[in-house]
Amino acid sequence: MTHHGRRRLAVGVVLVAWLVLTSAAPASAHGVGGRADLPLPLWLFTYGAGGALVASFVALRVLWPTPRLRDAAPGRELSPALDRMRLPALLVGRALGIASLGLVLVAAWWGSDDPAANLAPVAVYVVFWVGFQLLAAVLGPVWQLVNPFDTIAAAIERVQRPHGGHGMSDRRIRPADPGHWSAAVLLFSFVWLELAYYDSASPTALALWLTAYLAAVVAGTFRWGRGWLGHGEGFTALFDLLAHLSPLHVEAGRLRLRPPFSGLSTYHTRQGTAALILVVLGSTSFDGLTRTELWADVVGDRTGWAQTTVSTVGLVLVISLMTAVYLAAMSMMARNVDRDRAELGATFLPSLIPIVLAYTLAHYFSLLIFEGQGAYALLSDPFGRGWDLFGTVDHSIDYLAVSVDTIAFVQAGAIVFGHIVGVVAAHDRAVELFPRRLAESSQYPLLGVMVLYTVGGLALLLGG
Repeated sequence: MTHHGRRRLAVGVVLVAWLVLTSAAPASAHGVGGRADLPLPLWLFTYGAGGALVASFVALRVLWPTPRLRDAAPGRELSPALDRMRLPALLVGRALGIASLGLVLVAAWWGSDDPAANLAPVAVYVVFWVGFQLLAAVLGPVWQLVNPFDTIAAAIERVQRPHGGHGMSDRRIRPADPGHWSAAVLLFSFVWLELAYYDSASPTALALWLTAYLAAVVAGTFRWGRGWLGHGEGFTALFDLLAHLSPLHVEAGRLRLRPPFSGLSTYHTRQGTAALILVVLGSTSFDGLTRTELWADVVGDRTGWAQTTVSTVGLVLVISLMTAVYLAAMSMMARNVDRDRAELGATFLPSLIPIVLAYTLAHYFSLLIFEGQGAYALLSDPFGRGWDLFGTVDHSIDYLAVSVDTIAFVQAGAIVFGHIVGVVAAHDRAVELFPRRLAESSQYPLLGVMVLYTVGGLALLLGG
């Protein structure tokens, strides 16, 4: 195929994506901030989203001719006083992390069987899963301060080397590190429990999964060492990925401040990074799909394990579809610039990180705001035994804390803004790697992906 032919094909992908977006029709409502409650019509959101992406792409060609993010990524060092606070904060944070993990585990195993009266489900699915993704994106390496899995790994390491020497486990040759593949598998086990298992809110089911997950973490630590946790344990790997969006980061043991999102230019992909990112993107998209009338028709009257089987297939298919779209774009880009597809796929993966955050914020913002209040009440009675330890048990959820309009704008705005940041990150990487004209043509397929992900995200989010 000639250069002009490849360019026409790439432009065609963008046009098809734009037509799909602008022809999206409204359907049933979705969640608290569903489409029926939107203060603006769906067509206005979709036209605005597509227009914002295309306008940002055009503007970048003119206003961003050279790479900027990598030079900005180191940032500047903050006050040394903050660094002196790191050790006390680490000690307190690790103690809280272990205590919280223990509390959730005890509540899941021995607390009330009623999910509404047990702290474990809301603590895991809302406070931890949603809350720490947002905290990582805003505050950077905050998970390092509380990570209970690393505390457990440090204890294992201490047992293996009780006198600070080198034990047998240090002298033996360890198996090849799985990179991000193990993190993707472990994270998939969580999203499967949350989205596919028929009784995911059950404290018993959560207890079984959490115990098995801890066993996997311990086994992985023995097999690959404590260093494996930073990229091989699912949540640690995900929070580290999102921390590259934050203006705060640690370099050479010092806390530094940098422009938001500039850390994307320094993210180093590993084997399995694509799987890790696409598991999260696909699972969030599947969560939106399960709230539509279409999915209700697919599931029908199935219950129990029959429902779980259908949901598992759906979850895998949505993740596979997200993956196929990205790989197709990378194949087109590879033909445009005469590079290896796998190399380009790894190079431009960081541009999907803002979309991970955008999907999380869009789909779970109202869940965090409202259901998160339930955790405050349950702290006084974590096991559902009728206690009132801190006087909060009678606290009720304030459903007027955030207006419906605000929820709608945050949901739709998060998806649009996340994709725009993704376009910026991809453009910055392209002008760093390729001559200007080639950099522009290389981005058509990826722009098509961004538009398709945007319309898909909006359609599922808003009930389409």
